[in-house]
Amino acid sequence: MTATARILVACACVAAAACDGGGAGAGAADADVRRADADPARADADLSQPDADPSRPDAAALPPGRVFDHRHTDVSAIPAACLAHLTSGEFVFHYAHRSHGSQIIVGAESIEQAAPQYAFAASYTSIPSEEGVFKMWDGMRDGNLVTPEQYWASDAGLAEVRAILSANPSIRYSMWAWSFEISEQSEADVQRYLDAIDALEAEFPNVTFIYMTGPAQGEYMAVNRFQRNEQIRAFAADRGKVLYDFGDLDAWSGGDRHTIDVGGTEVPIEHPDWSIDTPGHSEYEYTHTTRASCENKARAFWVMMAVLEGCAD
Repeated sequence: MTATARILVACACVAAAACDGGGAGAGAADADVRRADADPARADADLSQPDADPSRPDAAALPPGRVFDHRHTDVSAIPAACLAHLTSGEFVFHYAHRSHGSQIIVGAESIEQAAPQYAFAASYTSIPSEEGVFKMWDGMRDGNLVTPEQYWASDAGLAEVRAILSANPSIRYSMWAWSFEISEQSEADVQRYLDAIDALEAEFPNVTFIYMTGPAQGEYMAVNRFQRNEQIRAFAADRGKVLYDFGDLDAWSGGDRHTIDVGGTEVPIEHPDWSIDTPGHSEYEYTHTTRASCENKARAFWVMMAVLEGCAD
């Protein structure tokens, strides 16, 4: 594990204890994934599983950007030349999150262990110095456990986003991830999030801001959580925004969408294939989910970046 990875793990641990509470998880059998990862010769095709759906469009068929979800996890569709571009260091991705959001980071690091062509570096509150990697600025300026108030829900948070972007023109993308707090947000709260990101887009036309849904874990206020995620999806669809659908990735596995009935409302919820409550599964790197789920989120992230950078064909 690199020094950067150790920092990220430590920070994710703090986030799990201090920010998010216990939390249900997500994942396919970790034992199987660990065996696959022990083989450095594992083929790219293995990384494109389990959610390939031949009835749905792949990344290359999508219009530029927009929604990225369980349909877009086939990294084998990313050409070698595209991977070379994504790992060229030409641009930086700014990512603010807490423990749920770190699933993308540790998933990308896990994929890289088995397939080095998916070279990835997330640097704590800074631009990575490594060459030949996908570069991610992890956090804000003073930490990587980023609450709403530290990014979009306060004047101080918005000012820090502006300061980071203004001082670092190589940042081409910025994204903030929900954690468990999505369940308790009102419609007005989520609209404030949407309006704040929309305003930042207008202010920084050379930066692509990526919207996110929240995790689909646990039954606590599950109906409200589903409604708030649907609110985000509707806004993104109506306005042509780029959306990384974290909640959708939680609920789908192998072509099956897992739901529960809550007072007559069908609510998507974390699939048993991903859940750490499933016998035999275990939590990975303090992310409330399993290694397989983290890798699945990372695959969707890689596909999203290939499409947004226009090199997925």
